Amino acid sequence: MKKIDRTASTYFAFQGAAVFAWWTGISVDEGFRAVFEMGTDRAVLSSFLLPDLIFLAPASFAAAWLCYKGHEYKGIAAWFVTGLITYPTVYNFAFSLQTDSGWWGVIFMAPATLWSGVFALGVSAPGRRMFRQTKEGSGRWMFAKTLTQIVVVWSLILGVFPYLIVLLERKLGIPYLDFSFQGVISEVLFMIASIPGVWSAWVMSMEGGGTPLPLDHAPKLVVSGPYRYIRNPMAFSGIGQGLVVALFWGSPLVAVYALIGSLIWQLVFRPLEEEDLEKRFGEPYLEYKNSVRCWVPKF
Repeated sequence: MKKIDRTASTYFAFQGAAVFAWWTGISVDEGFRAVFEMGTDRAVLSSFLLPDLIFLAPASFAAAWLCYKGHEYKGIAAWFVTGLITYPTVYNFAFSLQTDSGWWGVIFMAPATLWSGVFALGVSAPGRRMFRQTKEGSGRWMFAKTLTQIVVVWSLILGVFPYLIVLLERKLGIPYLDFSFQGVISEVLFMIASIPGVWSAWVMSMEGGGTPLPLDHAPKLVVSGPYRYIRNPMAFSGIGQGLVVALFWGSPLVAVYALIGSLIWQLVFRPLEEEDLEKRFGEPYLEYKNSVRCWVPKF
């Protein structure tokens, strides 16, 4: 799909330029270098220079060019870049655990690893093959499966990952928001933000005969319930939940984490899903798409 390829191309080009810009900052500004220093031995950080300039930056530019051209090897290039950025990220994380230093490097490299992997999935064949129809079953069975999926996904995405981010945030001494009744207000808002997601799960299960997951999707086009007002009610709900979790912890990094998740959905998974829906349902889906907005509810 050209839209995803062009977006991936822009990202990989930005990543390649960012590598050069980052090392320029490290070289010319001692204060900038001090933020990312790993331990007391200055050679540790400097040892990443040659691999970054010889492999990571050029490979990012190459992936950008191949994605822009829609070349058949774009997926291979994107996964190669993902591997190149993943290794130093994991190494930096392990080093930080051992020495309690270099945490800012982890904060900056982890999103780069995530974005590279997401775009690699989007421009390669596995991204197109992840949409599979669910096996036939009753609506109540589908809803039970959906609830199980919700418990697992919410526990990880809205529980475990934000908690780990907060631990890192506190370790770095990043200021956080704290006010009266913060927990109560957050809990109420979380329940409100969850309503569209649970309602969507019920409608998708009972009327669509499937689950919201791409790997277990419904065989029928669902345009009722919350889908009458917005095309992506579960994603809309998830973004709201993520921002409320950030409010609960008073965490700016969790808020950034939630917004990154929304961008990943918008730029990668939504185009893939819409491509699949157009193939399966044709004109009825296109009519629905043209009459109901993606993110802003239309009553």
